[in-house]
Amino acid sequence: MRLQILAIIIFFLLLGGILPLEALLAKNQISSVLAQIIIFYLTIPLVFIWLSAESVMAVLVTVFAAIYLLLIFKSPICFIPVISLFLAGVLGYTLRKNLKKIVRKLQIKKENEEEFLNILNEDIKNTKGANQRMQGTLGKLNRLKNVIEDYSRVLSEGEVLDAIIDKIESLFDSATRILLYRVDTQKQELILRRSKKINIKYPIRAKKGDIFDKHVFRTRQPILVGNIHSDFRFSLEEEKLDGGFSSLIAVPLSIENKIIGILRVDSNQRSAFSQSDLRFLDIIADLSSVALENSILYEKVKDFAIHDSLTGLFVHSYFKERLRDETGRSLRSGAEFSLIMLDLDDFKKFNDQYGHRVGDLILKHVTSTLKAFFKKEAVICRYGGEEFAVILPHCDKDEALKLAENLRKKIESSPLTIRKKTIKIAASIGIASLPLEAKTPNELLVLVDSRLYKAKEKGKNRVWAE
Repeated sequence: MRLQILAIIIFFLLLGGILPLEALLAKNQISSVLAQIIIFYLTIPLVFIWLSAESVMAVLVTVFAAIYLLLIFKSPICFIPVISLFLAGVLGYTLRKNLKKIVRKLQIKKENEEEFLNILNEDIKNTKGANQRMQGTLGKLNRLKNVIEDYSRVLSEGEVLDAIIDKIESLFDSATRILLYRVDTQKQELILRRSKKINIKYPIRAKKGDIFDKHVFRTRQPILVGNIHSDFRFSLEEEKLDGGFSSLIAVPLSIENKIIGILRVDSNQRSAFSQSDLRFLDIIADLSSVALENSILYEKVKDFAIHDSLTGLFVHSYFKERLRDETGRSLRSGAEFSLIMLDLDDFKKFNDQYGHRVGDLILKHVTSTLKAFFKKEAVICRYGGEEFAVILPHCDKDEALKLAENLRKKIESSPLTIRKKTIKIAASIGIASLPLEAKTPNELLVLVDSRLYKAKEKGKNRVWAE
């Protein structure tokens, strides 16, 4: 716009400046050639006018200049300058038109380049976001890898529960409380098995779960509560909640579509967890469920390995192990313990007369008598066949002798009735103690075994301690 105004001003100044040329030409003070050259200078600003001004304005200026020259110069010298003005106009118009095309192409190119840069920037942002999400995913995968490795190192249920709590604390920075419930299969209710408080002092009173835990237990679905006081799903008017938390995520622990517990993470901040956190906790819950299932299987296998399948008593190998442990403890502390070994009298006769099925029932019957008679501290084992052994920690020989005699009487007074037949059961018993009578497990076994067979030789159904 400024260039346009400047060109018009210069043009009209030059146009006004040629007025004296007519007088000079008339007096022959200037040649016609020089006058034409001077008039030719009008074409320079006129070209700029055509380049910068609108076409209508450029045409008007050109026509005005031509008429002006024709009116001032009555001689033929003005025809060539006037023609040059129109040629300059045509040149300016052509240049303007071409210049517009070039400018338009440059604008289109610029727009395309800007669009390309915008797309490129958007791609860069998306790539950065994807990289960040990928890094976050890789970080979670590494964490899950560590979880799997840690779970693989533990076998017992208690160790698995401890590992779960420790892992949850390290994976959720905003966690202020972690709760792990197991399901009581008989009562079908939740029991708090593990918990951890992080930077809070509020006591945990909901030992059987609160409204949120019961919701997960009932629906078997994970939940995310951003604000416990504004979530329309839960009415807290009559609910006595523990303090110290404002938001939570909770997921069920399941094995073969059967819920075995609930894993829950609380925070004292509102909206502390996202859907991504809930999904991550759900994955950890799946891994934890597998680890718990393995621990249950491990306990079962371990239990099968040390318990007799018929009677449920400890097996011979476990008895030998416990006997070694008790011997070492007794020798270190000087505390006396005793060993009772009993053998059912005439058991072969029962098998021959009634069959092995009845023999198994007799063994189970005697097992029930032994479990009801002895305290929990006693280690009751099926030594082999119809023989049983009982380790009595912190029990001297005199007390063991009284227990053995009472046990013999209890077995004798507890017959088994099968098919309206009463089968009387009796047992011969031998006892020995350590370290009073023996110093090693083998010595103790040899001694108690010899006394058992002594009781057999002396007429059966008796206790022998000498």
